[in-house]
Formats: sequence, structure tokens, C-alpha cells
Amino acid sequence: MFDFINTIITSIRDFFEGLFFSSSPEYQKKRQLKGYAAELKKLNPPLYHTGKILLPAFGSLLYQLYHFLQPVKAILDKTVNSPDIRASEKYQDLFFEAILSEEQVKQHRSFTFKARSFLLSKCKTYQETEHTLQEQIHSFKNFIRLFHTPAFKTREQELIKLFFLSDLCDFDYASFLSHFNNNLQLNTAAPALISQDNFEEVFAGDVTKNLLDFQFIVRHVAITQTTINDVIFLARSLGNFTDETGAKLEKTLNTVENLLANQLKRTTIPIMLKLIKEDPNFKEKITVSESKPLQEYIDRSSERFQADSKRLLKITKETNITGLIEKCFGSGQLKPLEGYNDVVNDAIQNLSPISFDWVKPMQLLKAFTEMYFETHYKTFLKSLLIEGFFVNKQIEGQYAVIYRSCEMLLGKINSFEQLFKPKGQCNLLEIQGYIAEIEKGKDMKKQLQKIVDIANMQAKVIVQTGSKAYADLYIFTEHLLEDIKAPTSELITNIKALVVSSKNKESFTRLEQDRHIFAMFLEIMKNYAVFGSIEKGNPSAHIPTTIPNAVPTTKSV
Repeated sequence: MFDFINTIITSIRDFFEGLFFSSSPEYQKKRQLKGYAAELKKLNPPLYHTGKILLPAFGSLLYQLYHFLQPVKAILDKTVNSPDIRASEKYQDLFFEAILSEEQVKQHRSFTFKARSFLLSKCKTYQETEHTLQEQIHSFKNFIRLFHTPAFKTREQELIKLFFLSDLCDFDYASFLSHFNNNLQLNTAAPALISQDNFEEVFAGDVTKNLLDFQFIVRHVAITQTTINDVIFLARSLGNFTDETGAKLEKTLNTVENLLANQLKRTTIPIMLKLIKEDPNFKEKITVSESKPLQEYIDRSSERFQADSKRLLKITKETNITGLIEKCFGSGQLKPLEGYNDVVNDAIQNLSPISFDWVKPMQLLKAFTEMYFETHYKTFLKSLLIEGFFVNKQIEGQYAVIYRSCEMLLGKINSFEQLFKPKGQCNLLEIQGYIAEIEKGKDMKKQLQKIVDIANMQAKVIVQTGSKAYADLYIFTEHLLEDIKAPTSELITNIKALVVSSKNKESFTRLEQDRHIFAMFLEIMKNYAVFGSIEKGNPSAHIPTTIPNAVPTTKSV
């Protein structure tokens, strides 16, 4: 009776307000809100009651969504939405590549490391290898343009819709449903449909944040037949797929779309929020970071191709200089550097396109410095600086710079290795930690890349400056060896006395005998550093690549 009287009073008040105050903003606001409330009353089953109340049917709808989405969530979490970054990238790649034609698939396979390596193995010369590599690069650039066409833009939108569907699967249903039934335990094994009696009415003001979060996701979700086909494609790519599995998935996704489109309706929550806020113009604030999976795929493919190109060139280069390396250092294995070596590099490259770029030249530089410069040449070369009477002070100054650069090289290499110690900039333990995390599927490539970039930058400087210092030293010693043979020295007046002194004799003899080894070492380093010609007065002269029989060869480091 009270409700009936209250309804009559409200109707009379609304009549007079409409008659005398119809143009007022307050009346217009009430009228709009009243219209929205009438819209919600049309819902079947009803989800909202005047007085800012969410009805049990809303809780029931959330519960159904949670259960129906579980098999879909299982598929998306193992594929494009996997927390394992390597798995998600793998299935995103498959998703885009699925629409390639048979001929395009064949072309795509030709860009794998294995296929490219096989093709390059047939090349007979380094020049032919370089030419083939350039052809591969050109072909890849043309191929990658394919992914900028409308067909792949459409495919990208399909993938983005799957991401939105994943968001709906990942929504915190438990938190929202706890307001409707604080004893409810979500269990994937439980039935998808339970009585509305299990849910209570909820004051909407207590769940406004839940509503906003849910609406933020729901507004993007629309399950079309294309979406269903895409989910089935992902399920099939996981293996153990049957027609029955596909039929169940299609039925489930159609049920979810029916709940969203026909029971919830896509305008319902925005209207509820207007009524809760008592503001007919209320709109939720939306900030969405734009997803660009297609560009990420293109970048990822390009990075992988470029990393493979660098690796293939490195393998080819090192294969071509293997003979020279053996003549310089013997057939034994060169001693690896601490931290910056092939073992660590292989672990990095197995999981990413990142790599140490200067492992071999750093190894060669350290080997030559330890085996030849420090062990044999240094004694004589240092005495020139301390005891030599240079005819020209400018040349003496130049030699001092050259010698000091060579003398400091071992210290620089040792300092570089210290970078990989526990307190170093390129801490090996930290590198190994990132490798382990990447192997677990974590996205740690940027952190690892930062360390590797520091190491590569410093290694490059050492290789360049060290090779240039040794090239300058070689040129100087070639002049010096000619000067010794002259009747009168033009460089160092007491050179003949220095070379025969008991302190220097052995060191000088090795320097003289090893000049071919020195030249071959520099020929090797030309593959990694720029330092110009090392031939005195004849830049085009051929650098010796053989060692006279009388020259002793050190077998290993």
C-alpha cells in the first residue's frame, strides 16, 4: 500500500515538474535517467533494480561466463596469450603465416638458418658467398613487404580480437562474484549453470570498480564466426585435435556471444554506470595501449634474419681464415676469454637474436699478445724506446706511442675480462640469470641486450685500436729491419749494438724470424678491423701466407 501511494505521489510530482519546469537542466537530467532505467527494465532476466541494486541474475551471468570461457582460456593461454613469451611469439608467428600461399610458404622456408647455410655451403669462394648473402638479403626485403598488404592487416585485427577475448577469460570473476556470494568457490569442474538462489542482491556502489573493469574488457569483445575459426585454428595447432573438439568450441563460443549480446547486451553496463553515478552523460575513461602484433612479427622476423646473416658471415669468414690461424697459432684450441666466449655466446644465440660479435678477434688478439708480443718481442722493442738513439725525435715520439699502445693491450684485455666478474658491468652471473629467465619464457631480452651491447662496444674498440697498434708496429719493424742492413742507420744510430746485446739478441731473433707470422696475423685481423696497408712503399704487394721451414711454430695456447 505504501509503495502504491508513493508511486502516485511521484507521478503527480513528475507531472507538475514536466508542466512547469520542463526546460530546466535538472528535469532533463531526471528524464534521461528515467529513460535509462526503463531500458534496463526490458532485460530478461532483469539484472538491475531501481535503487542501484544489481540483481542475482547478474551474478549468475558472471558465473556462466567464467565457466564457459575455461576451455577457451586453456587454448589461448597455451598459444597467443601464453605467459611464456617464446610460446606466445611462436603461435603469433604461426597465426600470420597460416594465410601464406603454398609458394609463399616455400619462399619463407628458404630464409631459415638451415636453408641459407646449405645454400652458402655450395659457394666456392668468399666473393661468391658474399654475393649469395646479398641476394638472400634482397629477397628477404622483398618478401617481408608482403606483410604490409591488406590481407595481413585484416589478419592482425583478428589476432587483436583474440587478445580481447583473452582479457575476458582472464578477468577477475572471483573478486566480482564474492559480492554476490562470499562463500562461492570457483571450480572449473563445477557445473556451468547453478540456481540464481546461490546469489544475492548487491548494492551497485560497492562494485562500481568491478563494473568499470568488466566494461573496459567487454566493450572490445565481439565473437564472430571468424573469431571462432581462429580459436579452432589455435586448438588444432596444439595437437590432439578432433572434430568433436572443434564442435564443442564453436558451441561454447556461440553461447558466450549469446550471453554478451542478448542477456547482458553491450549497452547495459554503460547505462548502469550512468544510473549509479546519477549522471546521464557519464562515460568511463578509457586508455588503451595500441597493440601492433603485425609490426612486432615483422620486427621479430627481421631481427632473426639479420642475426642469422651476421652468424653465417662470421662462420664463412672464420672458415676462410682457419688455415692462417693454424699457421700462426698451431692446431690447438685458442684459450677462450673469461665471460666473452663461444660457450656463453651459444647459450645467448640459442634463445635470442642477440650475440657477442667480437669473440674470435678478441681471442686472436689476446693469443698473439701473450704468445708473441709479451713472450718474445717485448724485451727488444722496449729497449729501443729506453736505450735507442733515434736520429729523428718525431719518429721516436711516434714509436713511443705505437709501443705503449701495444704494451698496454694485455692490460686492456684483462680489464675487459674483469667486466664479467660479479661486480663488473657485464656480470656473467647476471647474463646467465637472464638466459635462464628467457629459457623459462620471461621477456628479458632488453636487459640482456643492454649488457651485450656494452661488451660488444668495448670489445670492438679493443679489436680496432689493438689491430691498428700492431699494424703500425709491424710497419715500423719492417723499416727497422731494412735499416739494420744499411751501412749507416737512418733510424737508430746504435741499432746494431742493441740487436746483438745479450739481453736483446733472442728477442730480436724471434722478431726477425716471425715477421711472416706477424704479417699473417695482421692479414687475419683485416677481417675484423680497419688499418690499411702494412706493406712498406707497396700497398698492393701480396702479404706472405707461408712460413719458412726454419721458423719454429708454437702449437697451442
